[in-house]
Amino acid sequence: MVEGEFIRLRQDDGTWDAFEKDWRDQCATFEEDFDSYAEATFGAVREIIEIEKKKAGVFALKMEGKHVAMCQLNKAAIPKYDSPVLRVRFITLSPEYDLAAKEIDDYAGVLVEILTQVLILSRTHDEMKSQYIKFHLRSPADRQFFSVLGKGLDGMKSFESVAMQGAWLYIHQKVTEH
Repeated sequence: MVEGEFIRLRQDDGTWDAFEKDWRDQCATFEEDFDSYAEATFGAVREIIEIEKKKAGVFALKMEGKHVAMCQLNKAAIPKYDSPVLRVRFITLSPEYDLAAKEIDDYAGVLVEILTQVLILSRTHDEMKSQYIKFHLRSPADRQFFSVLGKGLDGMKSFESVAMQGAWLYIHQKVTEH
């Protein structure tokens, strides 16, 4: 599997412009209008892209030179948790993945890489460090995929628990000692 690069998208540093150009080019390949492509998702994350927030960001997964997915992350105090939770929402696949005939393994590779990159971020990024992670899933197929993946992760030495509940994958990481 190709390892990806997880990039925080911001208006002031050119990362959003590079992302938008890539997705505009991908849309053009499929004769799709970028301005209406994923319009609801972009509307929901636009403020986060324009104004840097320490505990919220929009991230793109870039693989083999293309932005293949984006998602919004935010870390917040949530009732019933003893520390802040890192939430992953608005997972959106690129026009190429959304509109082309890709193999199931291609989709799985993107989802696993997003999960991997979020786990890394949750352990290494000062503002996003979190023992708890919640992934909001886009579809019943994502739920089925992450349910199987979660069962594989649950019980591994790095995790207290990994479980599906509704349209969310809940990950409780073990605290690592330094």
